[in-house]
Amino acid sequence: MGCLYFVRHGQTVWNVENKICGATDIELTELGHTQAIETGKKILSENIHADEILYSPLIRAKETARHISEITGIPAREEPRLKE
Repeated sequence: MGCLYFVRHGQTVWNVENKICGATDIELTELGHTQAIETGKKILSENIHADEILYSPLIRAKETARHISEITGIPAREEPRLKE
């Protein structure tokens, strides 16, 4: 049986301001980019294998997935049904 992993996007300005982003397209902060990169490194160090990364069309999810994909080599694909 396979495994399904969930990764939350990195930090956004609205996260810092305690605002709920919902479907509003908010970008990652510098820390958010760093968090996504660190997540990719952790996936590699833990030898976690995945066939594909699916992400919502929101920029914060797309950028998080892009960083993880670049580091791990796991292909990433936008999935519109994941939008909040």
